[in-house]
Amino acid sequence: MDPIVGAARSIPPLARSLVGMALVGFVLLLLHWGAEVLTPLMVAFFLMALAMPFYRWLQARGLKQGLALLLLIVALVVGGVMLVALVLVAIGHLQTGLVAYSDQLTARLADVESTLAQRGVELGASDQAGSVAAAVLGGLLAAIADAASTALVSFVIVAFFLLESSRFIRIMQSDQIRALPVLGQVPQVAHTAVQYFGIRTRLNLLTGVGVSAICLLLGVDYPLLWGVTAFFLSYIPYIGLLTAMIPPALLALAELGWIQALIVVITITAMNVMVENVLEPGYTGKQLRLSPTVVFFSFFFWAWLLGPAGALLSMPITVLLALVLRHDESTRWMAQIIDREG
Repeated sequence: MDPIVGAARSIPPLARSLVGMALVGFVLLLLHWGAEVLTPLMVAFFLMALAMPFYRWLQARGLKQGLALLLLIVALVVGGVMLVALVLVAIGHLQTGLVAYSDQLTARLADVESTLAQRGVELGASDQAGSVAAAVLGGLLAAIADAASTALVSFVIVAFFLLESSRFIRIMQSDQIRALPVLGQVPQVAHTAVQYFGIRTRLNLLTGVGVSAICLLLGVDYPLLWGVTAFFLSYIPYIGLLTAMIPPALLALAELGWIQALIVVITITAMNVMVENVLEPGYTGKQLRLSPTVVFFSFFFWAWLLGPAGALLSMPITVLLALVLRHDESTRWMAQIIDREG
């Protein structure tokens, strides 16, 4: 028996558990300290996972490896910079008009308050409610702007990752790496993750187009911004699309009225139920069905640890954890907690 393994087994189980918890806490502390550097890198890995299916698609169409890679990098960088610039410009205009939107919300709520007062119901909170709604909208816009700024750096980083992708793939598929206990699982885990997020990307594209179409038909300002926001936040099951619904619903209430705001809420909620309970299970089956409770807590945990971009990364990180934990008998019970089909 390996003397290191023997020494580890001689340690009492409680002591091993405490040491493991301390190491996990130390790693999380390092992640929190280095969030400004690590978050763009993690987003870049996520974007690379999304880009790889398109790279294979270009090669399947007969393009040579170098040309396919060049086209993908140019499209990713140019498209990403244009998309981020569009989002930041739209958010800048929205933040400038927050005072006007706050006044409109206050006026809408005052009308409702006066109507209820005529029927004997006193609220007396219209001014406060309008300010709170505007503050919520401003906070969400600031978080989106922060995530977009991080993504701008990540689009450039992922271009360099793609340039080295062939070399990295050869290294990970070598016999030396495959023999290692953890790194040897990386190709299989990465393949499953890319497949899963490829399915989510197609569903999210449908969701983003639907949200933009609803806002455009109702006349809500900046429909493209809300479609892009819905596309990226929909990577977070159950709560991502509902979070993306808040800004257009508030704008619809401020600009158009209660009926249009209710249409936005009901339509996007129905879309969320359809995607998460009908379309997504039909595409993925039992490949990876995360627990809603785990998704909910991981959303807030990673947002707290890594900032606004951590909310977007909460789903990829949770998926990778579930896949890695599945591949070891001693940690499979933790994967079953994360994966509700486990």
